[in-house]
Amino acid sequence: MRAARYWLAGSGASAVGGIALSLQGENGLLLNTVAGNGFIILGFYLNWFGARRLHGEKVEWIHVSYLLGGSVLVMLATFHLWYGRNPVYTLAQSLPLTLTALYLMRPSRRDLGAVIASTAMVMGGLSHCIIAGGNMLIVTGLRPDLQIYQSASIDLLVFLFAAVVWNFGFLICTVDRLQTEIERLANEDELTGVGNRRMFMNRLNEICRKREGVNFSLLLFDLDRFKVINDKYGHAAGDAALKHATAVITKQLRPGDAFARLGGDEFSLLLSATTAAEATAIAERILSAVKGTTFSWGTLQLGLAVSIGIASSKGSLVTPETLLENADRALYEAKRRGRDGYSLFGSHLKPASNIVRLGDFVPSGSAART
Repeated sequence: MRAARYWLAGSGASAVGGIALSLQGENGLLLNTVAGNGFIILGFYLNWFGARRLHGEKVEWIHVSYLLGGSVLVMLATFHLWYGRNPVYTLAQSLPLTLTALYLMRPSRRDLGAVIASTAMVMGGLSHCIIAGGNMLIVTGLRPDLQIYQSASIDLLVFLFAAVVWNFGFLICTVDRLQTEIERLANEDELTGVGNRRMFMNRLNEICRKREGVNFSLLLFDLDRFKVINDKYGHAAGDAALKHATAVITKQLRPGDAFARLGGDEFSLLLSATTAAEATAIAERILSAVKGTTFSWGTLQLGLAVSIGIASSKGSLVTPETLLENADRALYEAKRRGRDGYSLFGSHLKPASNIVRLGDFVPSGSAART
C-alpha cells in the first residue's frame, strides 16, 4: 500500500498547486505561480515514486530533488515572460509524466492499469505541448496574433480528465498487484516458499485432463528420518532441515517443473513432457544433491537423505488419484528397501484397488540402498 500513499500524496500536492494557481490573479503573482506549478510538478514525481514502489524499486529522492529544484529555478527566471513561461512550465511538468509513462510501459510492468495510466499521461502531456507550441509561436514572433485562450481552456479540461484516468489506472495496477499477491499466498507454502498442495493439485488435474498422448511423470518424496530430527533437535531444526532440502532440490529442477510441499516432510514434483527414464535420471540427481550437501544446525553438521517414488503417465489418460496412488506405492517400496533411494512404478499403471506385486516395481540400482 506504500504505492497508494505516494499516489494519494501526489494528488494532494497537485490539489495544493491548483489552489495556489487559482489565486494568482490575471497577471500572475510570482509566489503563487511558481509555488503552484512547483507543487503540481512534485505531485507528478510522487506518481513516479508510487509506480516504482509498486514494483519494489527504490525511490530516488536525491535525483528528483535536483530535478525539482532546477525546475523551480528555471520557472523563477522566466516568470516575467508571460508567453515564454508557459513552454518552460509545460516542459517541467512533462518530465515527470514522461518518466512515469516510460517506466510503466516497460515489458515487465505492462499490465492493463499501466497501459491506462501511461496512455492518459501521454494524452495530457501532448495537450500541454500543443499549447506550449502556440506560446512559442507568439514568443518567436512567427504568429504574434495567435489567440490561444480558448485552446488553453480546452487543454486544462483535457489535462484534468487525463489526471482522473491515470489515477484510475493506478487503482487497477494496485488491484492487479494485490490479486497477484493473494494468488501467490494461496499457492505458496509458507515455510519453504515452494508451491503448496492446492497449487500442485491444480497443476496435476490440469495436466491429467489435457495431456493424453504426452508423457509426464510424478515424483513423491519425503525426508528420511525427519521425525528423529524433530524429536532430537526440536521443531526449529526440523523446519530448517526442510528449507535446506527444498533449496537443494530446487536447484536440480528445470523451468516449468511444478515442485510443491504437500505437508510435513512430504514433497511432490510434477514433470511435464518427461518419460519414466528421464524422471529416474532427475530422481538420481536429486538424491545425489541432497546427500552431497551437509545441513548445518548450530555446531552440528547433519546429513540428509530422501526417498522417492516415481509414477509415469506413459502417454495415456490417467486420473490424478491413480497417479498419486501409484507414486505413493512406489515411495513406500523405496522406504521398505532401506530409504535413500527411489522406486519406479511398473510399466503399466494399475488401478489403486489392485494388489501391488514386487514385480510392479523397477529396481533403482545403486540408488536404492539399504
